[in-house]
Amino acid sequence: MEYEIKDGKFDVSFRYSDEVDVAVIDDERRQAALRARFGDKPVIFPPMPKTAFELKP
Repeated sequence: MEYEIKDGKFDVSFRYSDEVDVAVIDDERRQAALRARFGDKPVIFPPMPKTAFELKP
């Protein structure tokens, strides 16, 4: 799912499992989605909090 909240409006597009490999975190797919939304502007992710943990299936 790709979503954007802008000017109080919510826009979403869905990608289905046959379109992407959901078992793998794909940095290229993330970068393509960021470029589509923000162009060449830098996107800075904050550091993960020390209390964060990964959910396992």
